Amino acid sequence: MDPEVLKLDLKDPVRNNMRVSRVQGLLLVAGILTYLLMGALIFELLEKDHYLKMEDAMFQLKEDFFLNYTSLSPEEVELVIQKLVKYVQMGVEPIGRLGDEERASWDFSTSFFFVGTMLSTIGYGNLCPQTKEGQLFCVLFALFGIPFNLICFNYIGTSISRLFESCAEKVYGKGKKQSARYIFVFVVMGILMFLILPSFFFQWMEGWAYYEAIYFTFVTLSTIGFGDYIIGIKQDRTYFPGYRVLGAAWIVVGLAWIAVLFQRVSSFLAPVDPKASSPKKSKR
Repeated sequence: MDPEVLKLDLKDPVRNNMRVSRVQGLLLVAGILTYLLMGALIFELLEKDHYLKMEDAMFQLKEDFFLNYTSLSPEEVELVIQKLVKYVQMGVEPIGRLGDEERASWDFSTSFFFVGTMLSTIGYGNLCPQTKEGQLFCVLFALFGIPFNLICFNYIGTSISRLFESCAEKVYGKGKKQSARYIFVFVVMGILMFLILPSFFFQWMEGWAYYEAIYFTFVTLSTIGFGDYIIGIKQDRTYFPGYRVLGAAWIVVGLAWIAVLFQRVSSFLAPVDPKASSPKKSKR
């Protein structure tokens, strides 16, 4: 190694550690992104053909009903409704018909959004693997992916925390007494970046009222995930390529902010007493 470089590293170990930490963080983010991409491709491979068959069967059922509904008995109509409900519960979008060029399907964008919500444990419930291979892969993928994702959340959340902390220091100055003000800045900037502004975007893309968009963003980032509002599934809307991938990225960063927020508020409300946490020395 160059002696001058070695001298610089020895003189400034803090900066050197920060560089190593950043490299590790970038590798971590690259790793989770690769894991998500791999999972999305595999789920698309395992589920897409089966999904398209279910979709064709449902559309055929609808067309047969429209042609013969006047001659069907109440019991037969009830049976058709039960079958349609079952298809919807399996994640098949009921809007559309046979021969449509643009139909809802388990494509890469949908698959990427699915793996993102699965590893974040939101679980909207509108889409799930139906094949035996897909369900088994889902277990293995989540078993290793959820802990990996939590580590990534911790890194992203720490990075967001440092960014907001530097903003708070510029506004209020440094000092231990500024913790309440720091939390205030952290909350306000986070609400603006992850709730208010994204809600305007989702309102525009989905055709929702603004209160519906706010409801969706909060239910999603709080991991409640009712599944009554989901992005990118309306057949009558035009979405740009990568829209759901962008939505998955928003979820990851937003959940990291929520995790750090809870941690900061808990630490502020219940500070740890160093005297209580340190072990007492035994008397000889």
